Amino acid sequence: MASSEAAMAEDSNIEDDQLASMSTDDILKASRLLDNEIRVLKDELQRNTLELESFKEKIKENQEKIKLNKQLPYLVGNIVEILEMNPEDEAEEDGANVDLDSQRKGKCVVLKTSTCQ
Repeated sequence: MASSEAAMAEDSNIEDDQLASMSTDDILKASRLLDNEIRVLKDELQRNTLELESFKEKIKENQEKIKLNKQLPYLVGNIVEILEMNPEDEAEEDGANVDLDSQRKGKCVVLKTSTCQ
């Protein structure tokens, strides 16, 4: 820390010596240059601030979109046809692959589904 403070004090002394050796016109020119640099830096800061705000707004919008897209849609079903199933009516199938659903008795339905947001 002491070395950085010493370096800053030395820079300050050098700047004081430079100002003492400059004419009034040179000091005014240096002042205008510093004012211009300050104005440019302020403009850049304002532009970066606006850009940061727009990025924050985009992030917020994208998070809302993600939240909406994570919700599951409603599943709506309509009964198209009701069937009466009797396994005795159908012919007996031979083979190693047996369909257990065809062995069931009772009513069955054909259901058409669609999603609704």
